[in-house]
Amino acid sequence: MAFKAILLSALVAVVLSEHRPGYSYPVPRYPPPRPSYGRPAPSYSAPAPAPSYTAPAPRPAYGPQKPQGPAQYDFNWVVKDDYSGNDYGHQESRDGYNTKGSYYVVLPDGRLQQVTYYVNGDSGYVAEVTYEGEAQYPAYKPAPAPSYKPAPAPSYRPAPLYGPAPSYGPAQYDFNWVVKDDYSGNDYGHQESRDGYNTKGSYYVVLPDGRLQKVTYYVNGDSGYVAEVTYEGEAQYPAYKPAPAPSYKPAPSPSYRPAPLYGPAPSYY
Repeated sequence: MAFKAILLSALVAVVLSEHRPGYSYPVPRYPPPRPSYGRPAPSYSAPAPAPSYTAPAPRPAYGPQKPQGPAQYDFNWVVKDDYSGNDYGHQESRDGYNTKGSYYVVLPDGRLQQVTYYVNGDSGYVAEVTYEGEAQYPAYKPAPAPSYKPAPAPSYRPAPLYGPAPSYGPAQYDFNWVVKDDYSGNDYGHQESRDGYNTKGSYYVVLPDGRLQKVTYYVNGDSGYVAEVTYEGEAQYPAYKPAPAPSYKPAPSPSYRPAPLYGPAPSYY
């Protein structure tokens, strides 16, 4: 009896399990999001500052140059010293574009070499070289053949007595030269004379400020070089003119344009 009750309970359980209701969950469906378009905010950067230029310094104004006349000068100087054997000189004169002159020198062989030259306008340097006298050369004497002899026995003698040194005549000369060129403004010269141990002379130059500077000097025996410097005239200086002050203009103020206006953003569905 109990067995039948157990079997009946199992059958009921099987039937109930076969008729259990089934539940299914719906799959959720989401529509795609609607696109949203917004107007981008415009970004503006400040314009670059306008370049600033400084006005160039004005060019200095130079006045017209003063016309200069043709160059004119004349100089002559001579050197003759019997002690050293020097004997030469130079002479030249100029008048505008024409120049002529000559210089000479006594050569070691005894001849007198003289150069005479001139320049006339565009002729160029034209020179003529002449010689006076006949060259003198000492007769050639071959050196004697060396003879070898035994050295003599040394003999000691008293120191020799030397006579007085030879005396030479006193030096004598005189020279003078001058340069004066109006084109370049050069104006100077030199003069000197000597008689034995006494020398005197002077030289001068026109300074840029218009004054004449002169140096007078002398040497008398053992007096040494004694000079005196003098000036003639008054210094002239051009009036000072300061340069004009530069004028600067302010840079123009920058101009800005209004921001552009955009229409409403399109709407998309």
